[in-house]
Amino acid sequence: MGYLLLSIALLAGVTKGYCGKKTSGYVEQLGDALSANIIRMLFCIGIGFLVVAFSGELSSLKPSPTLMLITALSGISTSLFVVSWLLSVKKGAYMMVEVFLMLGVLVPILLGRFFLSETVRFNQILGLGLLIVAVLLMCSYNTSVKGKIQKTALVFLILCGLANGLTDFSQRLFVHTMTLPASVFNFYTYVFSAGTLLIISLFLKNKEVPQKDGFVANFKKIFWYILVMALCLFANSYFKTQAATYLDSTQLYPLNQGMSLILSTLMSALLFKEKPNLKCVAGIILSFVALLLINVL
Repeated sequence: MGYLLLSIALLAGVTKGYCGKKTSGYVEQLGDALSANIIRMLFCIGIGFLVVAFSGELSSLKPSPTLMLITALSGISTSLFVVSWLLSVKKGAYMMVEVFLMLGVLVPILLGRFFLSETVRFNQILGLGLLIVAVLLMCSYNTSVKGKIQKTALVFLILCGLANGLTDFSQRLFVHTMTLPASVFNFYTYVFSAGTLLIISLFLKNKEVPQKDGFVANFKKIFWYILVMALCLFANSYFKTQAATYLDSTQLYPLNQGMSLILSTLMSALLFKEKPNLKCVAGIILSFVALLLINVL
């Protein structure tokens, strides 16, 4: 069941990534991109509330200190991921973000080991090592496509991976400590995320020169993309959170990011003309072997 739930989450995640790449040309400025993501988070809040309401679990929305702390961690880290993703995607190949998200899977695994007493088997350690080698190959591939990574881009990519790792850990922490529906976790995650992005957006207000083609005009062109992204974002988080009740951290997050890396690489090659070379293919094969080691042996 866990693998089925994760498959649905992966499909939603890749669709969300495609829509994000398609809309990137319409939101050149960070402030406009933040505005688009705030709207997306508001859509997610509405979707989360409807899911909770239709499941007859409205009483589960009653806040508690533990619930607020966990979802605040999830929401704030989600916001940091969004901002760092926006800054990273403008400086490197789309696939490069996925590479650093792969490194980010070490965050929930290590935190799960120390705070949730999760075990890590030898074959899983070996698989994680192969994943890191695959990441290095992908980095070399990206350099051949886009050139050497700038230091500022590297910082944003590292922050992107760490923030996504903390979001994943908060999911694991939620299912480990709470008995509430996953939709409650997602609802409050997006409440905190929207609030954090709004604060960041207000901080950046008046620091950018307005575009000739303003955000309102562009928003009309990307509205349906934003709506689909919101649905996919909620579905990705919702089903991945549910999968966390069946799979441990060393299975769930490497498998999720490994498959996402492979699918994103294929999407970049087929739809965005980022042609894979021998290093890229070797990285994909190593990723696949690593996932087998982690989840099958």
